[in-house]
Amino acid sequence: MLEGFEVSAETVKAHMHDAVLPVFVNIRHHQDWDSGLFKARGALRIPDDEVERHLDEIPHDRTVVVYSSCPGDEASVRAAQVLRQHGWDDVHPLAGGFNAYLQAGLPVEGIGGNVPATKIMLL
Repeated sequence: MLEGFEVSAETVKAHMHDAVLPVFVNIRHHQDWDSGLFKARGALRIPDDEVERHLDEIPHDRTVVVYSSCPGDEASVRAAQVLRQHGWDDVHPLAGGFNAYLQAGLPVEGIGGNVPATKIMLL
């Protein structure tokens, strides 16, 4: 279980070697659905206005880290709050979103198709 509500990418990185890995939930606005090429490895992709429709896909017995690619963390904070309202205790928005995830060097995978996702270089 992670401490606090919002978590940093460094905190998440420190838990990536735990016996049970966190579940990542990638929140995206419908207009941005096709704009991303990568996501956190294994992340569920859920539209920002459909979190309640996908509750059955998100495990209750694991740490859940919610992130988005939009500027600011409002979408991931809202989604984490919805999950808490529906009974999730160990759910946390990722401070800095996907950019912070990438900067921490955490694992990614391509979204759809056969996009290679071996390494992302930050400029």
